[in-house]
Order: sequence, then C-alpha cells, then structure tokens
Amino acid sequence: MRRKLIGVTATTLLLAALTVALGSCGTIVGTGPGGRTYFMGFTPYPHANATQAVRDAWDVIAADADLACIHEDGGIPWQEALDGTPYDPSYDYWLNFQADNIPAGHAVYLAVTPISTTRDGLAGYRNAGNDQPLPPPWNTYAFDEPAVIEAFTNHCLNMIDIYDPDFFAYAIEANMLADLSPNLWSGFLTLAEDVYDSIKAAHPFLPVFVTIQADYYYGDQASQIVPVSNLLFFSDAVAVSGYPYGRLVGDVDALEPGYFTDLADLAPGKLFGIAETCWPAEPIDLPYPVYIPATEATQQAYVERILTECDALSASFVCWFLTRDIDDFWESDFQYYPNASTIRYWRDCGLYDGDGFSRPALTIWNEFLSE
Repeated sequence: MRRKLIGVTATTLLLAALTVALGSCGTIVGTGPGGRTYFMGFTPYPHANATQAVRDAWDVIAADADLACIHEDGGIPWQEALDGTPYDPSYDYWLNFQADNIPAGHAVYLAVTPISTTRDGLAGYRNAGNDQPLPPPWNTYAFDEPAVIEAFTNHCLNMIDIYDPDFFAYAIEANMLADLSPNLWSGFLTLAEDVYDSIKAAHPFLPVFVTIQADYYYGDQASQIVPVSNLLFFSDAVAVSGYPYGRLVGDVDALEPGYFTDLADLAPGKLFGIAETCWPAEPIDLPYPVYIPATEATQQAYVERILTECDALSASFVCWFLTRDIDDFWESDFQYYPNASTIRYWRDCGLYDGDGFSRPALTIWNEFLSE
C-alpha cells in the first residue's frame, strides 16, 4: 500500500529533484477508449529549483498522462536496507511524497537500480543526499556479494510496498555495465537472477524487468547482443531507454526502421515498453561538445514516430522523461555543475517549453492519449 506523507520540506523536494542531472506477462491494457494498449506518462522532475515546479510537474502528469513514472536513480540506502532499519527521514519523506501525489486512477512505473549513474559500478549510497560515496565495507563489494544482493532485494521490496507499481524495473540501462566494466558483469548477472526470483516470488503478477539502453546497443550490436540476451532471462519485458537525437545528430528520419522493433523481436513473448525517451525542441549547443539541431517540428515527428510504433508493438507503457524544459533550473543551478555539458543534452526536451507553453508535440501526444 502507498503510505501517506506526513510532512516534507522544500529542501527535501529540491534535493531529490537534483537526480535529473543524470505475475503474468500478459498484455496490460491501457485506459484509452479506443483500445490503446499502453499507458503514457512522465517523470515528476521539476523544471526549476522551486517547490511550485514540483507541483507543476505533477499537474502535467494528472492532466496529460495516465502513468506516473517514478525514476529512483540516486543510490541505495545499503546498510539500512540490509539491516531493516529506517531510511534517512528526508529520503523516506520524499518517497512517500511522490507516492501520495500519484493521481488517482493512474498506473505506476517504478524504476530503481543497483548500478551507478555512470553505469560502470555499484550504485552510490543514498541518505539525505543522492549518490554519496560508499562507506566501508560497501566500497569493496561487488554485485554478487551476498550483503549487496540481500540489501538490494530488501530495498526493491520496500519500494514496491511504498508505490504499489504496475511495472517494476530493478536495473536501469543494465547493458551498459557489460561494456564499461566487463569484470563486473558475471557478478551482476548473479544479482539479477537472485533479485528477479525473489521479487517474482513475492509479487508473481507484477511485471519485473531491467531496462536496456538502445543507443548503446545500436552503437555496437556485435558486443551487445550477448549481454542483452543474458538480461532477458531475468526480465518480463523488453524495456527500452532511448535518446537517439545525439547519435543521429538531430535527424528523426535517420532513426533505424527497427529501432524499437528489433529489440522487441529479441523476446517476442515478453511485454514491450519505452522506459525513458525524449527529443529536444530547440538546438543543443554549448557546453555540450556537439551541436545538435532540433526544432519543435522534429520533436513532434519523434513523438508521432514512437507512439505509432507503440501501437504497432502493442506496447505496455511509454515514459517521456521531462514534462517541461528545465531552463529555470539550468540558469539557477545546472549550468554551474561539473557535469553541465551532460545536463545540457536534456535541457529543452519538455513537451512544455521553458515558459510553460505547450508545444506542438503535446497535441500529438494527447491525441494518442485520448485513443
């Protein structure tokens, strides 16, 4: 059951918001009157360093979606999860704040991960802040350390209890780890098998899966096909993360005809979902090292492309990562971050612009939402 929030401070909301810087497997039917098979949603990441921006994001989810996408990619409270002790109060409040704000009648996609935000090692420690350095002995542990498997399994079960999700990812963009840290891959697969089995035993009808980074896969299919196939043994769905505009230098027409289909075809008996995606409506420039042209028209074309493919694939869910451009957050905070060049990649991907006005792509989105 989702727990009720008792209280949360603005500091807690904004601290959690900073993470933006970086059963049966039968088809679950969406809510559209025309028979749309998939739920459509957004993450609640705010566009500005202000509590009103948090409320604004949830308002968009209520009005323009039937899915809330909870993306917890900021570390794990490893010791607390292992010991069964309470999480840091600010983190606990934040989790429950999000659960309390999920609109009535919306489905929930929940993603957590034991993998670091750089996708090359064990996730950092989560207490009052995201991605804190791992304390001893956690900083010496591999994925297949029994304490890691037990702690992460406990954390997954805790998160499922809080959010009561309809879809659950227990690892985000896991295929990247196989290339970035091949020495850790075997241990991660041990964790994946144990965690998957434990969650399915507790929640047999919940779709449980990992997400696959599509652009990384297409960058080197020869080396990626085996790791991706390994992951699908412990996954009820082919759930794809894709931000192809960088690899394609802003050209929607250059997107592979089978960008989603080829991945779905790796496991045709499993659910298909788009776990994360977006496309900018304005050009990407400095401090990002490569200029990427983009317009509202190219964003609109991408939205129509992905939703048309979701129809064709009888998808289960799609998550557009940002509701609104994060211009305000960029001006106040993100441009000063050490990883500002990376954050710049996502700044202008909202279906609402930085001033809060809807873009043409939102019209297409809502046409599909009403189906």
